[in-house]
Formats: sequence, structure tokens, C-alpha cells
Amino acid sequence: MNIQAATKKAVESRGLMYRMSTRQVNEARYGVIKPTNTYDSCILVVMDKGIQTKSCRAWNPTADDLLADDWEVVKE
Repeated sequence: MNIQAATKKAVESRGLMYRMSTRQVNEARYGVIKPTNTYDSCILVVMDKGIQTKSCRAWNPTADDLLADDWEVVKE
């Protein structure tokens, strides 16, 4: 799905979103985005074996991120 649809779905379900093309199938560590309407902006979260280990605020998407249609949403 595109980033707008993924953001809407993630906000409604309190989920996290990621691009399928940036995640390796058997990778234990990967990044996801938590969209917010706070001063933290969108939060980049590092997942390790399904557990949130690190995060930082104000994720800045690239043009490719904004144009991509491979966004997915997962539960937090």
C-alpha cells in the first residue's frame, strides 16, 4: 500500500509500518515507523526479534519512501 494508506491504518490500529523492500525475510533486526501527531513526529523504532529495542524521533522519509507502494502495517 502507499504511505498515506499505511499511515492511516497504523494510526487507527496503533500499529507500526515498514517498507517490505527494506526488510530481509530472515532478518531478526529491522526498522519500523510509528506515525504520531506529537512533537516527536514519526518515530523510527528498531525491532530485534519482535521486541522494540531502540527508537529515535523525527524520522525523515526519502522521496523513494514517499512514492513507494510496498508499505505494510503490523501491530505494535
